[in-house]
Amino acid sequence: MKRTKRRYGPIVLLALSCVLIGETGCMSRQSTDASPPPAVPKGGLPPGASSEAPSDSPSAPADETVAVVGGKPITRQQLVQQLLASYGSQTLRTLMLRIAVEQEAEAKGIAITDEEVDQELRRMSEGYDSEEEFYASIREQLGMDPEEVRRDAKYRLQLEQLAILPVEVPDSKIESYIREHPEEFGPRTELRLSHIVLATPEEAGDVLKELEKGEEFEKLAGERSIDSFTADSGGDMGWIDAEDPLTDSALLEAAAELDVGQTAGPVETASGYELVKLTGREVTNGMSPEAARREARKQLALEQAAPMAELEEALLAKYEAEVLDSSLKLKP
Repeated sequence: MKRTKRRYGPIVLLALSCVLIGETGCMSRQSTDASPPPAVPKGGLPPGASSEAPSDSPSAPADETVAVVGGKPITRQQLVQQLLASYGSQTLRTLMLRIAVEQEAEAKGIAITDEEVDQELRRMSEGYDSEEEFYASIREQLGMDPEEVRRDAKYRLQLEQLAILPVEVPDSKIESYIREHPEEFGPRTELRLSHIVLATPEEAGDVLKELEKGEEFEKLAGERSIDSFTADSGGDMGWIDAEDPLTDSALLEAAAELDVGQTAGPVETASGYELVKLTGREVTNGMSPEAARREARKQLALEQAAPMAELEEALLAKYEAEVLDSSLKLKP
């Protein structure tokens, strides 16, 4: 399967919750209003959230100017009020759910291991060229550090475990699932490839001679390749599973025999005559038998479990979640 960079959406509200709780906590200390602060739901704040202001601005006043446009200031209070108006109800519901899920997981004896969180993070980062790029992207988009992302992954795993808790899955189905989906549990090899696609074997031979004389592969791909999708990026095809069914098998077989930096071809494919260069190789170890069984059971159980939305509503009701500020209630 080809890797594609992707935006990471599920934790946007978590990032906003950290901002809103921090900033509104800060402003509440600056306010002269005698009214009591909003009640904190039973169980306290969820992981990653704090009732205190951000550590880098422990005493930022509500009227602090955070931006200026045409000489007109925008204050911190205006920013927070806009965030509350736009996202407050959704963010508050996210915070309430995190508390309810954490309490229910504790009540049911559900413990998420570090191994499970590591596996989930590896799955989340598959759309990126490296783990470092994944975390850099999350920080750039959401301002979240790796520990906050890890806490969010643990929360979602807790929710899944609660969803599948009442579901029975026979051992025979688990074993069958593992046998039928070896690509999910066994070791995987991914190749990063670049190619130059030519219309005829003669043209491919000419380009191969230029490569042998020392011409750069990326330069020739940009000048000579007839694949318009990759030519502008020096022929880069990205990361591809070594058994990707969407990539010509002859090309993959030729690439698999190469060392990183080597070139092979021409290889005849449906696209023409291709020269292929291996620019990277990654081998991921397979899951342990125990981890494979756990993952297979989860996938089968999730297919039978009640919808997540129903579980969330049930947990909010069980733990008597109540929005006290009418302006932050979700509209039907």
